This record gives sequence, structure tokens and C-alpha cells, in this order.
Amino acid sequence: MELLKKSKLFAVLVFICLVGLGIWIYSNILFVFRPLEAIFASVFLPVLISVFIFYIFLPFFNLIKKRSSNQHLALYVTLLLILFAAYLIIQVIGPALINEMARFINQIPYIINRIIDNIDHSSFEELFGPLLDSLDINQISNLAAQFITGATNSLTSLVAIVSHSAIVLFTIPLLLVYMFKDGHKVPDLLVSKAPKKIRSLILQLCQDFHQAASAYISGKLLVCLYVGVFSYLIFTFLGLQNALLLGLICGVLDIIPYFGPFIGAAPAFLFALSQDMKTAVLLVIGITIIQFGESYVVSPIVMNKVLHIHPIIAVFLLLIAGNLLGFVGMIVALPVYSIVMAMAGTLTRYYQQQKHVKQEGKENENR
Repeated sequence: MELLKKSKLFAVLVFICLVGLGIWIYSNILFVFRPLEAIFASVFLPVLISVFIFYIFLPFFNLIKKRSSNQHLALYVTLLLILFAAYLIIQVIGPALINEMARFINQIPYIINRIIDNIDHSSFEELFGPLLDSLDINQISNLAAQFITGATNSLTSLVAIVSHSAIVLFTIPLLLVYMFKDGHKVPDLLVSKAPKKIRSLILQLCQDFHQAASAYISGKLLVCLYVGVFSYLIFTFLGLQNALLLGLICGVLDIIPYFGPFIGAAPAFLFALSQDMKTAVLLVIGITIIQFGESYVVSPIVMNKVLHIHPIIAVFLLLIAGNLLGFVGMIVALPVYSIVMAMAGTLTRYYQQQKHVKQEGKENENR
């Protein structure tokens, strides 16, 4: 023990060996954790979907509850809104989106050829001509088609998993009812079960979770909805085909700070460029107006309490979560990071405060 205290290098090496030994032991007794794995796999998806739906519709629930002063009426109206939204997605938006994706994949070679023709007959020919001559059109078309097909398959697989699981379909409405009805009682319940010494910490952690989840999930999705809807309206006004798909891409990718709006608008810009330069310029103006509205009007209103994530961190989080959990991982990565960082800040401040209190106690004893 004296050697561990004197040599930090030796202590670190011992710690690494103990961690490795623990991983080796647990990897050889996986059968012990199979029941826990089955429980987690069964509970994770319905709880995750329910939490997301809850925080998306929580502002509507609070607004109706505040206006009517009737919790039961607010609950029934909110559930009807959720059912109506699910009906629109499954029966109206979903089929139209799938048709547009199939049509867009078939149009990729034509779009690329049109872009090259428009650039060849414009003032940009000298600037981009050598670059376009060096590109393999067929290879670019295949890569774009593979990317869109992969994204479609991921989304279709997620929808299929949810729709073919009767337990999930019946569990989600039940969870939502209790979340809207008794969700505000959870912090008090956890505090009552916790030791008196850490009750204030537990209450603060619950508040951090609620504020971060509410601000990010409901706030960010409202911002993405604003971007997606207005992008769709602009694309429709400009006469772009696959306007619904292009608007959805803009809305979904807007979840990435700073880079997302440009990445999301790129397919629409290429589509507009395949028509003519005037349409491309008008599209850039329209997207710029939408982004100004998001930055100076919408985001300050609905995202005033959210933890701002550095764009580089956001990109790495999305890449890692996408590789580990696929489409679901990309959706939950940033909200989970926001919640964890908020709660970690509270834990750090709590332990610093406790350390300061202990130091003051020791100083008082010495006096």
C-alpha cells in the first residue's frame, strides 16, 4: 500500500491491470447478465420513444393545462394530438416520402448531367470545367444512391421493429399517460427514498435532467420542424421535385450545430442547380432567410435553456453514435450528451461544495 501511495505510475499500472482483469472475468460469465440484457432490450426502446414523445408534446400539454386549468382535459387533448401526428406520419407523410426517395434515386444521373450542362453554359465553366471533366458521373450516382438507400433502409428497419412489436405499441401509450399524469411526482418520490444527506443533490439532478431534456428534445425538434416546414414551402414554391424529401433532409440535419444547415441544404441546391442558375440563387436566398429566422427568432425563444454543444463535439458524437447504434444513436446522441453534461456539472459543484465544507470544518477544529 505504501508503494501505491508513493508511486503514481505504479498505482496507474495496478489500476489498469485490475480493470483488465475485471473485463476478462465478466466476459467469461456473460450468461449471468443475459437476463439483465433481455430486460434492458425489452424496456429500452419503448421507454426511449416514450421519453422523446413526452418532451416533444410537453409544451402543448403545459399550454393546454395552463389555459384550461384542467389536467385531465390537457391529457386527453395531448393524446389526441399524438395520435393525429402518428396517423399523419404513417398514412400521409411516410408513403409520400418513400415514393419521393425512390423517384429521387432514379433521377440522380439526370440531375448530375443537368448540373454539368448548366455549368458548361455559364460563367463558371472556366472555374469548374476541369474539375467536372475529371469526375466519374456513374460512380457519383452510385455513391449517392447507396447513401440514400442506406438511410432509407435504416429508417424502414426502425419503423418495422416498432410496428411489429405489439408489446412496444401497447406499452408506449401507457407510459405516456403516466408520464403526463404523474411525471411531476417522480422527483419527490426519488427524494423521499434517498438518504437525507443527498436529497438536495437528487432533487437538483432531477431538475437538470428535466430542464436539459425538455430544452433540447422539445426545443431542438421544434427548431428542426420550423426549418423542415419552411424549407419544404420554399422548395415547393420554386417548383423543385421531391420537395418533401429535401425539406425533411434540411430539418433532420439541422440538429447538427453550424454545419447541419449547409449539409442539409446541399442536396436541394444541387437539385435547383440542375434546373437553372436563377432557381439556385433564389434557393440560397430562401435558405439564408430561414437560417436568419432560426438564429435570431426561433432558437432564442425555444432554446434559451439548452446546453450549447461545440460543432466539432457534435459531429464526433453523431459519428460515434451512428456507428454504435445506427439511426437511433444519431437521434439520441446530442440530447443524452446535453443531459449528462448538465448532471455532471451539478455533481461536480456538489462535491466541490462538500469538500469546501469539510475543509472549513477542519479549520474550525484546528482553531
